Amino acid sequence: MTSDPVRTLVIGASYGLLPAAKIAASGHPVTVVGRSDEIAAIGTDGVGIDFGGERTLRPPMGGQGLRLSVPEAVDVSEHDLVFLAVQEPQAGAAALADLLAQIGDRLPVAALMNMPPPPFLDRLTTLPITIRAGAYHAASVWAALSPDRMTQASPDAQAVRPSAGRPGLLQVTLPSNFKFAPFARPADQALLDRVTRAASRVRDAQGILPVQFVTRVSPFTPLAKWPMLATGNCRCVMPQGATPRSIAAAVGDDPAVSRQIYDAVLAALMACGAPGPALVPFDSYAVAARRLAFPSSLARALHVGATQVERIDLLVLTLLRETGQDAETCDLMNAVSATIGDQLSTGRRA
Repeated sequence: MTSDPVRTLVIGASYGLLPAAKIAASGHPVTVVGRSDEIAAIGTDGVGIDFGGERTLRPPMGGQGLRLSVPEAVDVSEHDLVFLAVQEPQAGAAALADLLAQIGDRLPVAALMNMPPPPFLDRLTTLPITIRAGAYHAASVWAALSPDRMTQASPDAQAVRPSAGRPGLLQVTLPSNFKFAPFARPADQALLDRVTRAASRVRDAQGILPVQFVTRVSPFTPLAKWPMLATGNCRCVMPQGATPRSIAAAVGDDPAVSRQIYDAVLAALMACGAPGPALVPFDSYAVAARRLAFPSSLARALHVGATQVERIDLLVLTLLRETGQDAETCDLMNAVSATIGDQLSTGRRA
């Protein structure tokens, strides 16, 4: 353990295992919070993060390493920093909502989510507040958290559970980095820096492990993911219950349409003040997307009958309209949203 540990709470025992394993391996104690069934299974089989190329990280478990907990058992006073790695609708579950209420403004919270929590968006005063209408399932829950103590990362690294029966095993399919917007408070940023610097130095016999933790200057940094989500993740969803396509196919099957949607979202963000260097051009994303051979988690969830999913598509669609992007592109994004809505309706009827 490091001589100056930051006691870290990671809420979310699926994607959250990726940052948690690296943090625990760096010497900072971590508590990972999840559902009772997945926590029990992870406790039996342990945690393994497969980076490919025979590189698997198995962090120290228990004690001052990686500990497991259900939300009801967490003592907020025993932690210094929170990473939030859940799907937005999950925050509405009673136990998780209660935990977030306990955190309130007591601890700094860094969200590793595709759907930025509203308290973080409150910090982006040039972003139209109207884009949030109808997009959030747990709006009342998020109100408990302080914008002053929240930041957000662009969770560009992609990882999947290759086996439903072994929830502690993650396969990293795209070893990109976590890119954080800065905290508003210097003391909170100092905590994040201590943890992320240590986690980014974790090594194995082959050298430093992939997936680094990087803080950027611009608060718009995490919104660089929005064009990617609109162009790739959301368009994995296919109409009429058809098998979802991979992110690679969603982007590559019609590159002209993909570029049109992507560039329109970029333009909308820049119209709201996002600096160009904080964003990622389409060509760079298209190259990375070729490696994403699985459908998005959104598409997979809808295909098996999910009744609640993150609606980043609605945020993006309203942003396109509010910033005056061309009608043809708005219609394309509206069709994507309609397909997602149809799949949700099918799941709810079932």
